[in-house]
Amino acid sequence: MALFTLHVVALICVANAFGGMIFFMMVLAPAAFRTLERPQAARITRQVFPRYDMYLAELQGAGGAALLPAHSYGVKVSTLGITCIVNLLLRQFLLQRTDRVRVSGPATFSRLHRLSVNINIGLFAAVATVLVRLL
Repeated sequence: MALFTLHVVALICVANAFGGMIFFMMVLAPAAFRTLERPQAARITRQVFPRYDMYLAELQGAGGAALLPAHSYGVKVSTLGITCIVNLLLRQFLLQRTDRVRVSGPATFSRLHRLSVNINIGLFAAVATVLVRLL
């Protein structure tokens, strides 16, 4: 019974991470850039991104930790662990570097932004895959 409960905890964590990713990609970021002037929208996203990455890392880490006692979710635990670490690395390194070059190096900013988007698409695919396999 306890393993079933932990499976449900992991499912809730992964579903919340997936929902947060969908909300940010489909609602928050587009609405900010559609309704606000570009500098204000960029300022909002700069404030939200570190919290967003930490939120995702916490949910992914908790989901993976909840699956550990079962010993039969190796790939899912590994995937969630990797996505957790990648979100922490994004928060600590890529976001800070992107903010530093935002004004001074538009070409570098564009390259780093593209890299961030591609990494987030990969994270989204990984979390979606784990979510589907947990259902």
